[in-house]
Amino acid sequence: MKWMMVFGLFCAAVLMAGSAAAKPNIIVILADDLGYGDLGYTGSTAIPTPNIDRLATNGVECTYGYVTHPYCGPSRAALLSGRYQQRFGFETNPPYAPDNPYSGMPETETLIAKRLKDAGYKTAVVGKWHLGSNAIHHPNNRGFDFFFGFLGGGHDYWNVDTSKPSEEGYLQPLMKNGRAANVSGYLTDQLTDEAISFIESNRADPFFLYMAYNAPHTPLQAPGKTVKKFKHLEGWERQTYAAMVFELDENIGRIVGSLEAMGLAEDTLIFFLSDNGGPKHWEKDQPAFSSNAPFRGYKGDTYDGGVHVPFIVYWPGKLSAGKFEKPVVSLDITRTAAALAGADENGLEGVNLIPFLKGENQTAPHDAIYFRRRNNAAWGVVSGDGYKWLKNDWNTQNELYNLWADVAETNDLINAEPERAKTMADMWNAWNETNVPFSFSDYIEYHRRVQEFYKNLEPK
Repeated sequence: MKWMMVFGLFCAAVLMAGSAAAKPNIIVILADDLGYGDLGYTGSTAIPTPNIDRLATNGVECTYGYVTHPYCGPSRAALLSGRYQQRFGFETNPPYAPDNPYSGMPETETLIAKRLKDAGYKTAVVGKWHLGSNAIHHPNNRGFDFFFGFLGGGHDYWNVDTSKPSEEGYLQPLMKNGRAANVSGYLTDQLTDEAISFIESNRADPFFLYMAYNAPHTPLQAPGKTVKKFKHLEGWERQTYAAMVFELDENIGRIVGSLEAMGLAEDTLIFFLSDNGGPKHWEKDQPAFSSNAPFRGYKGDTYDGGVHVPFIVYWPGKLSAGKFEKPVVSLDITRTAAALAGADENGLEGVNLIPFLKGENQTAPHDAIYFRRRNNAAWGVVSGDGYKWLKNDWNTQNELYNLWADVAETNDLINAEPERAKTMADMWNAWNETNVPFSFSDYIEYHRRVQEFYKNLEPK
């Protein structure tokens, strides 16, 4: 009888160990304001990106990969919550305002880090947060065991300077969990150092790493030696931006190389994407320094240039290399991670992509993918069969395109196919019924109101 008990305990231990081993490490690498056309695998001849290209060549390239919003903060809110950000009023970039508990991710939302932590994962975010800077929004209070980076929407790549006004926190100290830290060297390198250190320290457990680079988001800053590689390009903005993308690629190569050196490559699922499309130049009369070719539009647009992003799923030994040519969305990353981890999937709006990427499910993952900006100022919907109905906030007219035949959105079919347009409008309206108004002002409006408040306190 005793040996049977021992044998039973042994079997249980083996099963538990097998279950733990079956949980993959998960890394989400998010670029910031990266132009779709600025990678080698998407067609760039100006900026070499061999490490990202390798992920695309040896992984699954999702050719119709979307995010849910054309701005940084809301896009991240959807990615980490696994829900459309319009469900909880996060439709604009929150201000850097540590004393403001309202401008950020509501406490009602459970982030993927918390779901995975409850499933036995070690969790980390390295880089840009941009989901609120009050203590209730802090990553360590939202399911992340480890945080190194900054809470606002951007940061200087070289400096910390607390003698300057905080503004959006670009010169405020970095944070390592609850402690302040300086920028040491070039920020993109430093973020990678911290990420690799986290991997090395947690390699015995399944881990989740949200690698949220701020490159190539402004300020446009890069090492001089790298900028020199791109002196043949026109304009210092394009040269520096190209150098930032090059440095980003080099550092992604460092992360993948560290996984291979530690024997973790086949145990680690990697997602790579950008939070939105590349931006225009900040001066309207100047040419853009990023490229979203072959798509129309830029960051902020509901044209594909604003929301159609590089989207790679890389899992050597588990997923065969190839292309997946049906629309997918960043929400799917969250659902896939939860499903593979055996975590709580309640309330998540994406789908588990693995059966689709393996060819086990031949249908389109989504009937439609939806967009909305600032309480219906702009909107859009991409159907599973490749049509897109949209409006941008600077245009009074709705538009309809067949993306399969017209990736650049040049042939408006709104008059030629009115029934299809109506069907897609009805789909969008049905989706929008459960959305709520945006719940806080963007950073520009917030700081304007603060300045007005203090100005009104001055003696007349």
